[in-house]
Amino acid sequence: MTWLAVRQYRVQIVVMLIVAGLLAIGMAFAAVYVAGVRSELGLDTCVPLPNTNLNCVQLDTEWRRRTGSLNYLFYSLYVLPALVASYVGGPLLAVEFERGTHRLAWTQGISRVRWAALKLGVVLVATLAASIMLAPFGGGQKEFFGKTVVSPFETFEIQGPALVSYFVFGLAAGASIGAWTRRVLAGMLVGLLVFAVLRVGVHNLRPAYQAPVIAEYPYSAGPFQSSFDIAPGAWVIGGDAIDLEGRAVAPERVTSLMQEYFRTPRQLGPTSNDATYLREHGVIRRLLYQPADRFWTFQVIEAAIFIALAALCALLTLWRVRSSDA
Repeated sequence: MTWLAVRQYRVQIVVMLIVAGLLAIGMAFAAVYVAGVRSELGLDTCVPLPNTNLNCVQLDTEWRRRTGSLNYLFYSLYVLPALVASYVGGPLLAVEFERGTHRLAWTQGISRVRWAALKLGVVLVATLAASIMLAPFGGGQKEFFGKTVVSPFETFEIQGPALVSYFVFGLAAGASIGAWTRRVLAGMLVGLLVFAVLRVGVHNLRPAYQAPVIAEYPYSAGPFQSSFDIAPGAWVIGGDAIDLEGRAVAPERVTSLMQEYFRTPRQLGPTSNDATYLREHGVIRRLLYQPADRFWTFQVIEAAIFIALAALCALLTLWRVRSSDA
């Protein structure tokens, strides 16, 4: 039965593995090439001309012209799990029910649950192998950002365990919807919709995986030097303001004070800045962020969420097959 399932889905399996292999090779070479072109043009060491930055802008434009199209290799990782959910998972079992071929299989001395589990398992192993091939290379997209310091969170969704879990969940969700609806088109469309909704939902939960670190504006950095002192590569997730007793301050109040600060002439001292002015008026402005060293912890948490969702979908699929009419 296992060999039969491999033969039945050999096209999907071969296509997934070939696409993943070619894409992985392409991304590896693209990251090296983009970094090489940037070094060749001297973009990171560009010195602006007197009174203008035009030469550096021209170098940046040339760099993007020569390398920009390669970025689509990395963008494809955002949509591939959805395509697996729709085109591989959706029809996986639905096509059997729609054509009625499941009845023949169920008369061959194999249980319904084993029949569904083998089909799902064979394609799941291939999907897992393809996603593992891609997972190490998504982070190479940072070479396209043109920054000296790039937060690892900027490529969070296209690398590591999280990317693998998206593929696994996509397949399981599509297969589950197909098994419940018994229609290929419904499995493809509704499976894609379910995948997208849950992906967006978990994405919105990500900043709360751990309590964010709070940073206040410094009050002794000197005139107009009130930037936050946070470690490079941090993921800034928002900001707020509180009064001296820790109560929230409305954004309108902060905006009003800032406008007043820049509108009113004053004698700037060595430690005078807008943050000092806000504190003098009882307002403390804060930044909320996740440190870069939490990246892999967040990867594991998100992967665990989607693997759990995939397991739930698989159990629902098997339960549906076991309890459904022939």
